[in-house]
Amino acid sequence: MQKKKLKTECDCCGICCSKGGPALHYDDRALLQDNFLQAEHLITIRKGEPVFSLSAQNPEPARSEIIKIKGRGSEWTCLFFREKEAECAIYEHRPLECSLLQCWDTENLEKVAGRNLLSRYAIIATNDPILSFIKRHDEKCSLENLASQLTELNRVNFRQQAMNDLTRLVNTDLAIRSQAIAELHFSLDLELFFFGRPLFKILDQFGINTHEKNGFCSLSLPSSSSAMLPNDCNANQNR
Repeated sequence: MQKKKLKTECDCCGICCSKGGPALHYDDRALLQDNFLQAEHLITIRKGEPVFSLSAQNPEPARSEIIKIKGRGSEWTCLFFREKEAECAIYEHRPLECSLLQCWDTENLEKVAGRNLLSRYAIIATNDPILSFIKRHDEKCSLENLASQLTELNRVNFRQQAMNDLTRLVNTDLAIRSQAIAELHFSLDLELFFFGRPLFKILDQFGINTHEKNGFCSLSLPSSSSAMLPNDCNANQNR
């Protein structure tokens, strides 16, 4: 019987690229400085936002801000993956994580995962007026308590307060974004880099619905809310 041959090189199947773009590290700053990557290509995952890690089967709160290359539209597939050719459009100038990734051996990638990550403040010029909006957004719309708020939706005695807190956050989040766009006139692509995904989009993945009327958003849970929401949402960010 023939022994199964161990994989030792990429066969260009595209599975890795279809799972999402890489997170950027300080080693990747040159790609932005030399315009191989631009802010429009990026999306910000804010601290506390539920994300999947290399080892986790369920989403866990991001332990720090993460800047990633976007997917295409509503898909996770990396923006720069050419599916027909099964190749990367920026292969010669690919980010650190892509250069380290070997699907048959993730040891080198695991060594850098979550370390020396780029943040918006390391990318945006210090005199850019968007920074004042980002700082206010971080202060007023923090996601660091999101995991516990989602958990409390499963507890009758805490549910209404959690819904009130989330409703306030959703409306504040949208108000700051709207004011920034009205004053600075940037595109949706840049909005996703400057502020990350709107909170109502994050909540939608947990079955929490948003309803807008006269400029105010309210939230509602489906009747099977306990089935939609995690029991603890991996709320311990320090484990």
